[in-house]
Order: sequence, then C-alpha cells, then structure tokens
Amino acid sequence: MSNSHSYLNRNVVFPSIIIILSAIAFALITQFDRPMYQDASVDAKFFPMMIVIAQIAICIVLIVQHKLKGASEQQEAMISKMSIFGVAFLIGYALLISVVGYLYASLIAFMFYLVYFKVKKPIYYVVAVVFVFAVYYLFGEVFYIALPEATWS
Repeated sequence: MSNSHSYLNRNVVFPSIIIILSAIAFALITQFDRPMYQDASVDAKFFPMMIVIAQIAICIVLIVQHKLKGASEQQEAMISKMSIFGVAFLIGYALLISVVGYLYASLIAFMFYLVYFKVKKPIYYVVAVVFVFAVYYLFGEVFYIALPEATWS
C-alpha cells in the first residue's frame, strides 16, 4: 500500500465536503419562490445559485490544482489554527448580521479581519468600506432586494 495516498488530505477532503453541501443547497435553492412583495429584477434563487455554482467551481479548481501538484509536498494537519479562525470568524459574522444587520456587521467584520492580520495599507481599508457600501447599494437600489437589518432598529 502506497503511503503517499493512504492519508486524508485537507486539500481534497474539505473542498469535497463543500461540493456535496453546495449540491444539496443547490437542490434546495431551486425550490425558492419568487419574491412576493418586491419589484426585483431577479428572483429569490438567483444570488444563492450563483454563490453555490461559484463555490463548486472554486472547489473543483482547488482539487485539480492539488492533484496537479502531486503528493510531493509535506502533509499539512487536517485542522489548522487558521481554519478554526475562519470557521469562528464566519459564525461570528453570521451572528453579528442577525443582530446589527448586513451593513454594520460587514463593516465591523472587514475591519476586524484587516486589523487581526495587521494589514497596514490604507487602500485595503478603503476597498473594504467601498465594497460593503457597493453591495448594499446594489442589492437595495438596483435589485430591490433587502439585506438583513438590525434587530434593534
């Protein structure tokens, strides 16, 4: 038995899990109804479907990229400190959105992320703020899709 292929590799396992979960999400999303009280140019399933398709495509690229590199690289731990941070960050962001809404949660999350990784270039902060406001404007004013608002307002 070849030792180089007998272990689980996080560069294959995690993208494979995401592909499976995305396929399930895709099946569920196709059952979404059209927004009932919004004059939206796209229906409720458009953006979630685009995100799911992008996730699947990115994960396939990651798996192919890993296979092309081969097993010559040193095996990384299945779960790293960075992956734990990533999961905690996303859970915190989701909880924050439910409390303060998309706009404030996204601004806080982007700033926290940049400060946590000690990013010193001001352009990254500017891009983060512009991106958050651009998404907020795009959804609210162009597509007429309401983003989550604060529960206390």
